[in-house]
Amino acid sequence: MNKKIKVITRWLAITMVCFLLFPSGILAVAPGSPGDQSTEIKTQENMNALLNEGSEQGNETSSEIETLEQVPVVNINENLDQQIVVIYADSGEDNVKDLALTTAEVVSGEQVSNRVDLIEVSDGTNIEALMAVLEQNPNVLAVDKNDKIEVTALPNDPYVVNGSAWQFQRIGADQTWDQVSNVDPVVVAVIDTGLNVNHPDLIGNTVAGYDFVTGTTNVVDLAGHGTAVSGCIAAVTNNGIGTAGISGLANIKIAPYRTGGAYSGDTQLDVAYICAAILKAAERPDVRVINMSFGGYGTFPSLAVAVNEAINAGKVVVASSGNEGESWNARVGQYSYPASYDHVISVSAINKDNARASFSQYNDRVDLCAPGQSVLTTAKSGGYEYASGTSFSSPIVAGACAVLMAADSSLDAGAVETILKSTALDLGTAGSDAYYGSGLIQLNQAVASINSSETVGTTYRTHVQNVGWQGWKYDGQISGTSGQSLRLEGIDIKMNNLGNDLGVEYQTHVQNIGWQGFKSNGQTSGTYGQSLRLEAIQIRLSGAAATDYDVYYRVHSQNYGWLDWTKNGGSSGTQGKSLRLEAIEIRIVSKGAAAPGSTNRPFII
Repeated sequence: MNKKIKVITRWLAITMVCFLLFPSGILAVAPGSPGDQSTEIKTQENMNALLNEGSEQGNETSSEIETLEQVPVVNINENLDQQIVVIYADSGEDNVKDLALTTAEVVSGEQVSNRVDLIEVSDGTNIEALMAVLEQNPNVLAVDKNDKIEVTALPNDPYVVNGSAWQFQRIGADQTWDQVSNVDPVVVAVIDTGLNVNHPDLIGNTVAGYDFVTGTTNVVDLAGHGTAVSGCIAAVTNNGIGTAGISGLANIKIAPYRTGGAYSGDTQLDVAYICAAILKAAERPDVRVINMSFGGYGTFPSLAVAVNEAINAGKVVVASSGNEGESWNARVGQYSYPASYDHVISVSAINKDNARASFSQYNDRVDLCAPGQSVLTTAKSGGYEYASGTSFSSPIVAGACAVLMAADSSLDAGAVETILKSTALDLGTAGSDAYYGSGLIQLNQAVASINSSETVGTTYRTHVQNVGWQGWKYDGQISGTSGQSLRLEGIDIKMNNLGNDLGVEYQTHVQNIGWQGFKSNGQTSGTYGQSLRLEAIQIRLSGAAATDYDVYYRVHSQNYGWLDWTKNGGSSGTQGKSLRLEAIEIRIVSKGAAAPGSTNRPFII
């Protein structure tokens, strides 16, 4: 029922009750004597005095609340410090009846969903003590003060063809737009300010959601943020207009959940509505991914519970790392939530130069990065706009997660995250870091790794004389050059382990240095910028699953050409001959499987 209708209905009901009880027309109750105590308040044990400390007692008309229809609808924009969010373990129409609350304690409320209530308590009620009592209820998962959380945007297909939508080329989405075709849609729940469902570049790419602000299924977007976020994921591809989403032609839909954004430019979302939306999305089997382009610096117990429910339901949960990364910001380097919760993919933002956007929040919870500065996307007006903020890097990663699940429906959340991390372009310091996480997503390589015939495999790249870092290669592909007399100077290797406990370690023999010591999982072995050649390499697997696989590799060496294969830590190349490595090939096979070729002469001394 529409919230405005609910308000009118409730006031009519309340007025009618008052006239029935007081036919003389008296609508106010005279206060009782200071010593009177209401006999209707039924909180646990001896909490009455504490809960109502400082308030007048003796309200003879207070009654126990059986349903929130008994009180006016709460105004989420007023008296926020008196509002509490209650999340229930069980779904039910009127869970509030089990809380033993009274109309003396509750002045307004709203059943946001079958598992979330928003309650405004009276000024005279001790809110902390009441929350402590409610937490003891066996059907209550979390009790939290209501709050507002900011979206992480900054103030502020022709576009794909002419290069304006630079984000697609940067992450390889320009190579995958027509590579994935799935029958059953993969749904991304976008919890935000809503959606302009009539945008010409989004029509057909949406499914039912919910507008918690109006209490209807007719979702709107007055603020515009949700429409911009959704366009990054699923703007229609190959329709001859505007831009395109990361999803390309894959069957990916948006389920919009409006949790705030009361007017144009409003950047605040309501915690109670957010929690209800997450729980709704967690219950839906068609929803595989949840995007949350917002964040705050409280711990938000109710939000943590809702996010954990989604994670336990197997959803991929993606969130923006935050926009407080400037050195002058008091929040710089701090944890923003929900991005910093365990098992949430935290996404930072880069600019066109593959450098961290100056505003992008950083900390050791950042998992991946994506374009987030001057990103072209859909606007609430029905047109297009450039948007900046980690609000827009997050949906690009969320969309990439959906594409991988569309390519292989058997992938779970852990496998999706692992694939994106193992195929990411490492930026900043070698390996995972606080600014870029595991690196910039490379959707083309992630999709290719899924389509590989191997269960697991490696991705690797080499730093080549006069060329620099080459693109990432996959199992059985050649990285480097041959016939050009160019030396390899460095190498990075990552493991696409598809959720297995399997890593990779490697060391190189470098001109004038010798064996460098083992590096692992995306770190650089060798040098670059020093004009030193690689002469040999050793590669081995690590982790509990290492006993299930063999890693084979061979190198192209100056004057010798391709040497034979070796495996599991054996030396490949030459030593003491001052000969450069020029290329390498790596393959992962099941333990005991036949070698890819001859193993007679992998190393020459």
